[in-house]
Amino acid sequence: MKKPQVPPGIPRKLPDEFTGFTSRLHQGGEEGKRISQLVQKYNEREYIHWDDLRRKKIPYDPVVLWHAIASLRTTRYRVIRIGAEKFRFTLPESFHKQLHLIDKASPASFDWLFGQSPGEAARKHYLINSLMEEAIASSQLEGAATTRPEAKKILREGRMPKNTSERMIVNNYRTISRLKELRGQPLSRDLLLEIHHEITRGTLESDEDETDFRNRDDIVVSSKTDPAQVYHYPPAGKKVPAMVDDLCAFANADDEFIHPIVKAIILHFLIGYIHPFNDGNGRTARAIFYWFALKHHYDLLEYLSISRIFVHAPTQYARAYLLTETDSNDMTYFIDFNIRIISRALDDLKQYLITKKEEEAASLLLVEEMPDISLRQAEILRECIRHPARPYTISEIAGKYKISLPTARTDLNLLAEMGRLKKYQDGKRQVFIYNRQASR
Repeated sequence: MKKPQVPPGIPRKLPDEFTGFTSRLHQGGEEGKRISQLVQKYNEREYIHWDDLRRKKIPYDPVVLWHAIASLRTTRYRVIRIGAEKFRFTLPESFHKQLHLIDKASPASFDWLFGQSPGEAARKHYLINSLMEEAIASSQLEGAATTRPEAKKILREGRMPKNTSERMIVNNYRTISRLKELRGQPLSRDLLLEIHHEITRGTLESDEDETDFRNRDDIVVSSKTDPAQVYHYPPAGKKVPAMVDDLCAFANADDEFIHPIVKAIILHFLIGYIHPFNDGNGRTARAIFYWFALKHHYDLLEYLSISRIFVHAPTQYARAYLLTETDSNDMTYFIDFNIRIISRALDDLKQYLITKKEEEAASLLLVEEMPDISLRQAEILRECIRHPARPYTISEIAGKYKISLPTARTDLNLLAEMGRLKKYQDGKRQVFIYNRQASR
């Protein structure tokens, strides 16, 4: 990926072209209206970076138009200082509707999606599935090679990880599952170190890298395919502790209101920028995003996997960082990208729940056909029907449906006794598979 071009600066003495352009803008008339609409469009509805603007087919000099766009932005920026670095952002018109929908969604948990509250077992099942998706995807973004189906199987069975990729996923899952417990705490050096240690335990070259802040200056963020292409040079290691203190002060401050979702996204960006650790910064940044959102009672975010979408758009995710850095740390680009990702994750959740509701209805039909089984047992049977060639273990079913091992064993044995599943021994494990002859 090529780095975005740095925008042209606004000169102290404005060129005649710019003076004439702004004169036409303020004079009104048809042309002034067109110019005004264009400036508003690229500031309010489509927050554009110079690198994209310069490629647009527009009837004006792009440099002159950029100066008009950037001049308006300077009057609206809010500024955050972390160490000697200055970061800025604004909230375009397009953000407000999306933030309102996120606000509306969060407190109501699942009720607004279903029209009625789902059962506690269903809610728990959705939560576990989402936590797994986030743990897997966040690890894959950092290079974990384990496939999604295999990773889910490891987590459901509670299996010990066999390699670094599996360890990354297990660590991530355990950490994300704990974030709600930690939300009562303010952000501090200790909490940041604790979360980072949980995420990276047993996955880094040195144990010290898991428990200490970065004190080296040879860490850079570069292209995965071309290491010579450096995207980001983090601040000097000696600056990290003080910058982390400023980060914590910003997170904990409530004297100036910033929408909690926007603030959570800013924390995500700042951890990536400061790069306070030798490794594991991305996973830690995404965990802190969730922690802050949960701290401010956006409980529905527990059911969303943001990283799963990042995995499918890694270039756009990386570019959102670069757009910010190349435009004097204007975090609006990163905020814009993440708000759109959250909105998309909400849409995905709606579709997921609609599908699950349809599956539940199908399971209820099975219960009517087979009155001796429970709804949960019908759901297990439907899972096996959907994947007829796949073997299931007792521990996997226990993990998937968040039930005890004895309960999972009872459910599977009952379905086997009814002839719906076949049971066989695989070493010391009992394995169950759908009996295709049962449907004949």
